[in-house]
Formats: sequence, C-alpha cells, structure tokens
Amino acid sequence: MKGQSFLKVTSILMIVCGIIAAIFGVIAILGVSALAALAGSAEGAGLLYASTIIVTVVSIIEIIAGAKGLKACKAPRTAGKCVTWGALIVAASIISMVIGLIGGADFSISNLALNLLVPGLYIYGALQVKSAV
Repeated sequence: MKGQSFLKVTSILMIVCGIIAAIFGVIAILGVSALAALAGSAEGAGLLYASTIIVTVVSIIEIIAGAKGLKACKAPRTAGKCVTWGALIVAASIISMVIGLIGGADFSISNLALNLLVPGLYIYGALQVKSAV
C-alpha cells in the first residue's frame, strides 16, 4: 500500500523520539526547579516551566501518535486521525518554541526545521495511506 512503510518508519521515529524527549522534559522540569531553588525565588521561571511542561506533554502526544500511526498501517481507515495527531504535534511544537523565544531563547531555523521534520513526514505518510484507501 502506498505510504504504508513511510508511515511506519515515521511512527517508529516518533515513538523513539517521544520517549527520549519525555525523559529530557522531566529532567528539564527538575532543572528549572533546581534553578529556582538556587536563585531563591521562582520569579521569571514561569515561562521556563511552561515551555518545559509543553515539551513534555508534546512528547507524550508524540508517543501516542506514533502508536496510532503503527495501528493505521494495519487499518488504513484510521489514517485520517493520524493527520490530526500530527497537526496537533506541529501546533504544540510551535507554541513551545514561541514561549521559549518569549522567555529569552535564541531563534534557530535549524531547530525549527528539526522540530517539524518528523511530524511533517508523519502527516505526509498518513495522507498517503489515507488516499490509498
């Protein structure tokens, strides 16, 4: 089936990257907490907390979307929902990057491209599977 192997590969990548991002997201939340404790106040840490929490939530959504993508390879009728999951990941990633920029992080076009590459390819694969049905 057209796009099935493409969706399978990107789904596996999303699961693996989601697990890694969830681990690092929890570490980042703990790091922000330690930074706030060392500074003696939590002033200015709100945006850092928000950004790291969004990254952690997005990584969990990424794991779920990867599992749904693997399921859509076997049942192509569900590939339409994968497009929605992929769009949700893209939107949340952009929101997290904007919050990070507001918090003082530097903008990097390569960081933007890397954050959107796998979800974009996932959406493309899901659309290929959906159109083959």
